[in-house]
Amino acid sequence: MVQSVLGEKGVPKAFWQDVVMWTMHVLNRSLTLVVKDITLEEAWNGIKPSVAYLRTFGCIGYVYVHNQKGSKLDNKSTKYVLLGVSEEFKAYKIYDPIKKKILITRDVKFQEDAAWNWTEAKTSNILDTSELNSLGEHS
Repeated sequence: MVQSVLGEKGVPKAFWQDVVMWTMHVLNRSLTLVVKDITLEEAWNGIKPSVAYLRTFGCIGYVYVHNQKGSKLDNKSTKYVLLGVSEEFKAYKIYDPIKKKILITRDVKFQEDAAWNWTEAKTSNILDTSELNSLGEHS
C-alpha cells in the first residue's frame, strides 16, 4: 500500500514515514475482516469515525496567506503538498517543496487531481525538519 501511495502522485521515497502514518490512519478507519461490520477505530473507541476530511496523499493544497503585503492582484495562497494529518491537532500536515518546510494547518483548499512535479523540483535535501510551524500560525 505504501508503494501505491508513493507512486500515485510521484512523491519521493524520502517521505516514506509520512506515507506509512497515512496508510495506517486510513486502514484504521476502513472496514476489515478482523472485526465484522465495523472499523478498527470504531472497535477501539466505540465511535464510528468520520472520513469526510480524508484527501488524496500527495495532492496539491493551497494555503491562504494571512496579512500578505502587496497589491490586490497578487496571489493570496501558497502551493503545498499534502503529507497527511497532524498527530497533535485536528489539522493537515503539508509540505512546501520550494522552502522545504512542513506546516500544520486547517486553512487549506485541496486540488486532489493535481500533483507536484517532483522531477523538475530539486529533491536533494527534501526536508528541513529544524523548523516545524505550529497550528496557531496559519489557522
